[in-house]
Amino acid sequence: MRFTAFCLLFLLLSSCKTTFRRIDVNSISETEKQKVYNFGKRIVETCKTRQFIQLTQREVTKSLSELSLAEMQHACDVLDKRNGKFIDMKLIEVIDDTFTRGSKIYRYKANFERNDFVNEVRIWLNTDGKFAGIIWKEWKDDYIPHK
Repeated sequence: MRFTAFCLLFLLLSSCKTTFRRIDVNSISETEKQKVYNFGKRIVETCKTRQFIQLTQREVTKSLSELSLAEMQHACDVLDKRNGKFIDMKLIEVIDDTFTRGSKIYRYKANFERNDFVNEVRIWLNTDGKFAGIIWKEWKDDYIPHK
């Protein structure tokens, strides 16, 4: 009886487990890693130049292509005020979230002029090769899905 109860508890707990898994960074092609890095760097560097680029549906999903220049300007203002100018970013891990959201999540640690706390640049790449999102926030060692 105890064994059956334990098995049922284990099944319940394991079914509630998140559906993402980490991918070995070395198993991803250099071409794909470079594509994601270049996209992220280009977007974050626009904060420095204020030469905002219009995202096309050829490279990004529809929802990301509808990001307005005003929204980009506001995000950059917040980022610049808090962190200063962007310097570079380093890929730390890739999360496979293709089961629930259909994308890989690239997590970078970003280096800014002021590093009062470690920053993360998180980029979503859909299975069709289009970018589905980009955010920056305080780095947490444990991956916490973005809602």
